[in-house]
Amino acid sequence: MVIEVDGELVGTGGLYLRGGRLGPEIGYTIAPWARRQGYAAEAAHGLAEWGLGLGAPRVHLFVDVRNTASQATAVRAGFTPEGTVRACLEYRDGSRGDAVLFGRLAGD
Repeated sequence: MVIEVDGELVGTGGLYLRGGRLGPEIGYTIAPWARRQGYAAEAAHGLAEWGLGLGAPRVHLFVDVRNTASQATAVRAGFTPEGTVRACLEYRDGSRGDAVLFGRLAGD
């Protein structure tokens, strides 16, 4: 998904189908100059609605434990924090980091 405002690219988002029990995973990124305007929450909410509407029993996303702004975005998009997953993020330098797992069910 491309996130545009007045014809200008402000970010991207997607619903990723990965193997495992958690179901589809949501991801998003917003340009630094376009943050704090609700675009990510709107995109995450819409992607969750789409996935759940197609019959997924749940959708989820992972947020770096240090990224409190993105954690707040997930909550605004209707997700519930479910716990910390240790060393599940892979960084460009080869190190790993912890993430908060957020989930959303059809009834949420």
